[in-house]
Amino acid sequence: MSSIEEAALVAMRDVMGLRTGEEVLIATNFEGDAFDISRALFDQTKALGGRPVMMVQEPKTILQFAEHAVLAAIRECPDIFISVPHFKTGKDPYGQKIGYIGHDGKRYDHIQYYLMGERRMRSFWSPSLTRDTFERCVVLDYAEMRANAAKLKRVIDAGKKVHVTSPAGTDVTISIEGRKAFADDGDFRLPGSGGNIPCGEVYVSPVVGSTKGTIVYDGTLDLIPRCVQPREPVRVDFKDGYISEVSGGQDAEALLAVIKSGEKRARENGLVAEERNARNIGELGIGINYKAKMVNNMLEDEKVGKTCHFAIGFNYDNDGPALIHQDCLVKSPSIWVDDAQILRDGDIII
Repeated sequence: MSSIEEAALVAMRDVMGLRTGEEVLIATNFEGDAFDISRALFDQTKALGGRPVMMVQEPKTILQFAEHAVLAAIRECPDIFISVPHFKTGKDPYGQKIGYIGHDGKRYDHIQYYLMGERRMRSFWSPSLTRDTFERCVVLDYAEMRANAAKLKRVIDAGKKVHVTSPAGTDVTISIEGRKAFADDGDFRLPGSGGNIPCGEVYVSPVVGSTKGTIVYDGTLDLIPRCVQPREPVRVDFKDGYISEVSGGQDAEALLAVIKSGEKRARENGLVAEERNARNIGELGIGINYKAKMVNNMLEDEKVGKTCHFAIGFNYDNDGPALIHQDCLVKSPSIWVDDAQILRDGDIII
């Protein structure tokens, strides 16, 4: 069995828990390694007794809509939906402008997240996945990863406030009161579960507009559609809970340009909240995949052990909509939840 076949087998068997006869929809592109990886997933799904279907669309950026045919296929609610796009799957126009309302009253801006929220489908999505990352970061000890994720989630779920510092100068506080953490720990075997492959982070959506202090990004920056290692650290300051200033040379200017593009697109479409939240911190994530490394591909980079990332833009609690979501990394963070320290210089200490 080749490395790509082994990774596909592990993904479908150990992560997704594929059962005989289950329907699996795979959305992908021809570009990059996306199609080869998707074909391996298709073949291993079939070998395990599943019923795979693969759809190919043009590549989409985070600011573009998915094709109607792809969204219609998702609405048919397969048991498993997999997205392996060269860039992004694409947004859902109905979800963006009107929204899907779950039984609990929660609003979802994409049919994929609605069906997951209603626990009718499970899923994984792997934007910009490369063959190298897939082969190197998927075959691992999921029992260890799930144990680390459970420890972090337990403390975050009980907390109200997170304080993060780093050697580069980060000193920031966010509110997580009433929030629950998500564990991207490679256990997507139940309806409603999902995340990235490769897996390996615990993340939480801060209370909207609650960020105070300064973040200094000294790891990978997501600049649409490219990722870079900053030539000098990028400093982001906050006022009244939202980004007020971005400084630090050419990379800082590029990050600010992405933020402004999200604001502009939202403003042109009359999306008031989306415009405001282009300067919100929508996610704090902690990397726990120790096979991952910084390769200027955010799908892998945000999982790197001994790092955390703060995403600028929309959140995953669906109350902070935006048209961007830019994950950017902080190296060797120390993190406290309320008064309990959970990371010291990037190492988990609970």
